[in-house]
Amino acid sequence: MFTMTLLLSALFFALGFTVGIPLLTIRPQKFALCFTFGSLTFMFSFAILKGPAAHLASMITAERLPFTTIYTASMMATLYFTFSVGGAEGYVLVMASSGLQILALLWYLITFLPGGAAGMKVLTQAIVKIMTPILFGCTKVWGMIVSRCFGWLTNSSG
Repeated sequence: MFTMTLLLSALFFALGFTVGIPLLTIRPQKFALCFTFGSLTFMFSFAILKGPAAHLASMITAERLPFTTIYTASMMATLYFTFSVGGAEGYVLVMASSGLQILALLWYLITFLPGGAAGMKVLTQAIVKIMTPILFGCTKVWGMIVSRCFGWLTNSSG
């Protein structure tokens, strides 16, 4: 059962990155849903491996409680914003909650890896370095789309 849920998690993550990332500037909800369900099945797989009670107990220890709170809240926020908030506001909220969810998942993974906080710092710096051009690219494309829409609006009204 652990392997099946871990493979299902990998499938959701793969869908998120192969289908969701290319459409991120237009429909971030596709990425958000795949990533959130990937996260849920990933956590569920470890609950199966360790036992649900033991896994829950490890998630609510004093040192992991901040992670658990942020991670759970970010997943719920992502799902809420994806299904109930539309337009530009929904876009920003889905992106923000998904970003927080990614950071919380990485934090969770780092707590299981050697190096702890130092490893998290190095990983965070690497992610920022990798994601900066992607975010700038998305912003540039979004700016072009908006400017063309306003160009069409001003040309058609004159």
